[in-house]
Amino acid sequence: MKQYLINSMKGFAFALVILQLLQCGQKKEKKEPIYFKNKQEYEEVMIQSHQLFLAKEKDRIEHFIDSVGVEFEKTGTGLRYYIYEKGEGETLSLGDVAVVKYKLNLLDGTAIYAENSEKIQEFTVDLDNVESGLHEGIKYLHVGDKALLIIPAHLGHGITGDQKSIPSQSTLVFDLALIGKK
Repeated sequence: MKQYLINSMKGFAFALVILQLLQCGQKKEKKEPIYFKNKQEYEEVMIQSHQLFLAKEKDRIEHFIDSVGVEFEKTGTGLRYYIYEKGEGETLSLGDVAVVKYKLNLLDGTAIYAENSEKIQEFTVDLDNVESGLHEGIKYLHVGDKALLIIPAHLGHGITGDQKSIPSQSTLVFDLALIGKK
């Protein structure tokens, strides 16, 4: 029995080596690089690509809003917000410290940083390193407001994502409570 196991293991190891050698011999299909005639052609392709992305993102946002069934306000930058609970406090402006609680999801409902959803966060309006859409959106709220903010990719983390949990070109949905101002 022992000899049988040894022979079986040797046969298995031999088969693995043969498979690896066969794979090494296979040529991987290489994609040909794309060459542009000039800078203008490159820029046109990039603009068209970006326009297609923006159109798809707009459609996904509209579909999300339809599924929520409420009317969001839209700003000139593309930020959408809906205040579902009104507060009576002050508004915030440049340099104020916003005290918030939030849940952050992707547009498809995937939870991002869910473990921090009950933790109080603070940031300085227009000065701290948070999403530009969050800086913009917080200025539409009063202390005590609870709101949904839909932040398009260009106002969030853009092409790179956050290198942790937010993928590239992600639309973000903040469920935010502005609980204080410092």
